[in-house]
Amino acid sequence: MTSNLLTPKRPLISILVAMIVTLATRSCANTALLGVHKASAAAKRRYRLGPTKLPLETVHRKSSRAIHQHPTAARCSTSTAAALQTRGGSSSSIASPTNSTNNSTTPQWRRAYLGIGSNMGNPFQNIANALHQLQSHGHIRLLRTSFLRQTSPMYVTNQPDFINGAVEIETQLTPLQLLRQLKNVEEELGRDLSSGAIRNGPRRIDLDILLFDAYEVQNFDGTAADTISDNDILPSALVMKTNELIVPHVGIPEREFVLVPLMDLNARLVHPVLNKTVSDLLLMLTAKNKSSVEPKAVRILPLPRGRMLLLNETIIMGILNVTPDSFSDGGKFSDSVETAVREALQMQMDGAVIVDVGGESTRPGAEEVGVEEELRRVLPVITRIRQECKNIILSIDTRHSSVAKAAIEAGADIVNDVSGGTHDPQMLPSVAEMGVPMILMHMRGNPKTMQSLTNYSESNGVVPTVARDLMQRSAEAEAAGIHRWLQVLDPGIGFAKDVNDNLSLLKGADLLRKECGNMPMLFGPSRKGFIGKITGEEDPVKRDYGTIAACLAVLQNSRDDNCESCNILRVHNVKAAKQAVMIHEAIQNAKC
Repeated sequence: MTSNLLTPKRPLISILVAMIVTLATRSCANTALLGVHKASAAAKRRYRLGPTKLPLETVHRKSSRAIHQHPTAARCSTSTAAALQTRGGSSSSIASPTNSTNNSTTPQWRRAYLGIGSNMGNPFQNIANALHQLQSHGHIRLLRTSFLRQTSPMYVTNQPDFINGAVEIETQLTPLQLLRQLKNVEEELGRDLSSGAIRNGPRRIDLDILLFDAYEVQNFDGTAADTISDNDILPSALVMKTNELIVPHVGIPEREFVLVPLMDLNARLVHPVLNKTVSDLLLMLTAKNKSSVEPKAVRILPLPRGRMLLLNETIIMGILNVTPDSFSDGGKFSDSVETAVREALQMQMDGAVIVDVGGESTRPGAEEVGVEEELRRVLPVITRIRQECKNIILSIDTRHSSVAKAAIEAGADIVNDVSGGTHDPQMLPSVAEMGVPMILMHMRGNPKTMQSLTNYSESNGVVPTVARDLMQRSAEAEAAGIHRWLQVLDPGIGFAKDVNDNLSLLKGADLLRKECGNMPMLFGPSRKGFIGKITGEEDPVKRDYGTIAACLAVLQNSRDDNCESCNILRVHNVKAAKQAVMIHEAIQNAKC
């Protein structure tokens, strides 16, 4: 540069002009760079004020620009997606997001919340198929599910009720890419997306983007702007509007069947436009619709073969032990399949909604039964009951995955594991693969050792400890692929609990449920040893009066009017328990 400036062939005036232009250019560049930094800082300040300050469009770039990798991606959840036995995944292809700006081939993971529903064919299987196919390409990971509810149709009311829920996912896709993938799945599963389809009419599957993570600085289509290196993610804060997609979903504030499942996932989620939590929005909607006569949404437990269990009332589960050594009725139904089948059918007539079939005694001190012997005891009974009655709900009481699998294939609907999936490491994956409900019970040790493990004084008492342990089992089951809408929790009355522990759990039923996230709860006090110790009744068969008192205590201590989750009472004497529950509920519902 110096030699050029000093060349004698160049006029002095040209040299001066060149110097002035150079200085001016550098000054403009510095000014522009300073402006970018100021704008970036201002943008960050705007974003950090809260979700309502999120600009719809901060920087215009090509809509195909890829997502930047950010260190927070390494901390994203790696929960295992469900592996249900469903139809195969989508055969369509989706563009893999890439980063042309920094040559990175690993796009950022962001969270999104999806609404999911169906009211045609087998709704639950449609939902299971959709979740399976969404995850088949590797760009979407299922993190958590809400509970499922049966809801009345909106807008077009002359159609079947819907099964609705919500799911929390992580995705490497941009919002528009995710939308296109949702539409692909809907079409593959048989939804009519033609212009002639009835808007808001019956549909085999319905998938909607409700909320989506935002970048601090982003393009109009929700992709990251590439002008800032430390472009942070703002949870569920995306606001965008294109011809194809509007986020947040416009129907959120007016749809109970969307707000309630979002509440299941995170009641503190903030609507980025209205700047209100989903909890606040639901309260506002409830107040607005206070005089409405629309049926309330009912939580359900999906069952095999297209059936479902409504969780809007107390449910009686009858105990059918086909064992020679159970503490109460050992040997009574183990010698004859026909006798066991008659007992199951009588339980149904007496008011049992579920019949729990068990082939291994788990009384205190019991030895483990071999799998082959357990199968020999339970399979003929389950097969015959299913032949006699197609609609009766059957659960298999077992700790062994191979027994659970064979029982479900023979006609059982629910797996009831007193170990909560800890006894057999294949139990959780096996139940997830079958896609059936599971009852997760709290127990320490095993039936032989459990009564020596009743010290809860070092862990803040029995109720908080059992609640914490159950939520851990629930999370592990969900990570294995057993969605939350398929889980029931059981505090394990009589299992690794002393007399006071059992009484505390019955008295603290409401607290226990709240600590367990309003999950469906099963209580099994029937004829247990603590009743005998209090009453002095040594014969378990004569402890039915005490059992009724324990069951009513559960109902009395579970009176939260806002609680959707019912109680399941596992009892030997079905008729007595059913009548007691009917009278109790009639008294509770009487007008003063």
